[in-house]
Amino acid sequence: MLQRDVSVAKQESATSYYAKRLGIRCPRRPAEAVRRIRSSYPWLHWWTGRAFLIASLIVGCSALAMSWKMSIGGANETAATTLYGAFFLIALARAYRYVRRREFVLHREWMIRAYAIGLAVATIRPIVGGFFGAALARGQQPNPHEFFGTAFWIGFTLHLIAAEAWINYTRPAMQASAA
Repeated sequence: MLQRDVSVAKQESATSYYAKRLGIRCPRRPAEAVRRIRSSYPWLHWWTGRAFLIASLIVGCSALAMSWKMSIGGANETAATTLYGAFFLIALARAYRYVRRREFVLHREWMIRAYAIGLAVATIRPIVGGFFGAALARGQQPNPHEFFGTAFWIGFTLHLIAAEAWINYTRPAMQASAA
């Protein structure tokens, strides 16, 4: 029991560090999505985009390292964070490649995917809270090891589905405005 409490404390410490880094990245993103701001202040978009990319690469690499060394949910959590962490880094790389090629529609799509995965980290905590609440409602002692991995899969997958839905919903409008 004590070992699990120490593990949870370490995870919470690492999570707060991760959340602070996420806080650096996330507030500026809604402004980036507004076409008027991007077109009126392109220099702002370029520089904040570079800062976002650097911070995201640091956070993405640290998330991969943390998933192997500080897992509460065992192999299930490690598998989820490894898969989606790698996808996050791939999405960032593809977005960078497309912006360098001046293929802005593809750049936008890959940035939406990367941003969705980054935001999923914040959604996982309420999902964990739901699992805690469900266990307590059944009169059981919640064991984070049993549901942390599942919460990670749910959080990451829901965000990626939402990102793909948004991309597909806005894609025809983007292509029509480009023509």
